[in-house]
Amino acid sequence: MDKDRIALQLYTVRDRTSQDFVGTLRQVSEIGYKAVEFAGYGGVPVEELRRTLDELGLRAVAAHTPFEQLTQKTDQTLEELHLLGCEYAVVPAVREDLRDSVEKVRALAQEFNRIGQMCRADGLAFAYHNHSFEFRQLDGATMYETLAAETDPALVQLELDVYWAQYGGFDPIDLAIRYSGRLPLIHVKDMSAGDNPTDVPVGEGVLPWDRILSACAQAGAQWYIVEMDNPRDSIEDVRTSLRNLEAMPDPQPV
Repeated sequence: MDKDRIALQLYTVRDRTSQDFVGTLRQVSEIGYKAVEFAGYGGVPVEELRRTLDELGLRAVAAHTPFEQLTQKTDQTLEELHLLGCEYAVVPAVREDLRDSVEKVRALAQEFNRIGQMCRADGLAFAYHNHSFEFRQLDGATMYETLAAETDPALVQLELDVYWAQYGGFDPIDLAIRYSGRLPLIHVKDMSAGDNPTDVPVGEGVLPWDRILSACAQAGAQWYIVEMDNPRDSIEDVRTSLRNLEAMPDPQPV
């Protein structure tokens, strides 16, 4: 698989960035990553982060940006994304009180449309990242289905986390087919075997990556972003994921 299409969600190495953000970026680059997705800046000025990215030849694909930050500090947030060279602003999750009824999800969708319009006007794209709660039934439909139906595809993209979709009981391959054209960013982490699965490095679990990657390529995926919520050894786990992805055939549309 083409290394230039693989990025790392820096949340995975949060135990390292919390101690030395710039040094961790150097480690990530030394492992072989060419791109990253931010999830906070660790108190480091974004100007310094951009200088470090440029020095290391790293590209900032996107940043996970809290919903409240995008709505309450819009100008500052978008300026920071531009300084880092990001293409996407991604909301990683929303509070339960904003999504505990169909009416609230529909209202959230309209707010996403508004944010997406602001991002587009500022030269950025906007996306929403799923966990598993979006796949619970909510008055006859899932939150994911309602959000997708109520948002404008030209304004709101979807960052599909294949592990959390599978964990929530939905086949990520089926989702990739269903939402083709709206999935530029794919979060990749594997699932352990057994009745109580957890996330493991890509290629170390039970998910069918050949079929998943092909379906995502068919759906128009641009980036495959390594992420783990529960790494055992964060640096070694992201190294393993990258090596296993590199050994896989470059995904091609079927």
